[in-house]
Amino acid sequence: MLLALLLGSWPGQAQTARQRDTSSVFKATQLIAPGLLLATGLGIHLTGHEAIDVPVYQTFAHLREEKGVLKGADAVLKYVPVVPMVVDLGLGLTGVPSKYDLQDRVIEAGLASLVAGGTCLLLKNVITAARPDMTNYNSFPSGHTVLGFVGAELVRMNYGWAWGLGAYTVASVVAFMRVYQGRHWMSDILFGAGLGILGAHAGEWLLESVKDLFNIAPLTIGKEKKEIHAAVAPTLDPMSGTVCAALSLHF
Repeated sequence: MLLALLLGSWPGQAQTARQRDTSSVFKATQLIAPGLLLATGLGIHLTGHEAIDVPVYQTFAHLREEKGVLKGADAVLKYVPVVPMVVDLGLGLTGVPSKYDLQDRVIEAGLASLVAGGTCLLLKNVITAARPDMTNYNSFPSGHTVLGFVGAELVRMNYGWAWGLGAYTVASVVAFMRVYQGRHWMSDILFGAGLGILGAHAGEWLLESVKDLFNIAPLTIGKEKKEIHAAVAPTLDPMSGTVCAALSLHF
């Protein structure tokens, strides 16, 4: 699928294709960080499970005995991994400079999620790996970690390390908690982090090819580029006293 999308620019479209953003071109150096994480996670899973995964799990098991399992953490962690991706899509609406406009960020995030998430689901169904708590046999890799690191790397790519560091912190906390709660082995989260980062880059590599393939034009109003402004303000529900947030979009 990746090769088809990367090489799927039809000859007839080549002459009319838009001027490409060279910053989205594949660079071998982009494979270093995800490659190391993928190789380490897979290596531990295949050859170092008893030597590394199990001792790490036992260490966290002792911590859980002392500190206790965080009640409700698993329920919260269902939603926290998407926070970095939501930030990637929405931060530019607040006026923060972004590498791509909203439309391109949506396409990029969709492609990244498709590549990383699809690969993760495939591996979970192909590789029979028992979870530490023995609830099922689809532990490898960690889907929560994949999703968190896809979003974190997208934030870093589009907004720089100033914002990316915060996004990576959220993703790392998610990965840590999956091990602490006894839901994953260390190898699961290492491989998941690498897959997430690689998926984010794949989303960018495929962006222009997909836009050309489906002839997706920039969002415009007349001849002017469409701009969207957003404002967020705290509100108080007078009935329940709940603190809420109001989102205002101006097109």
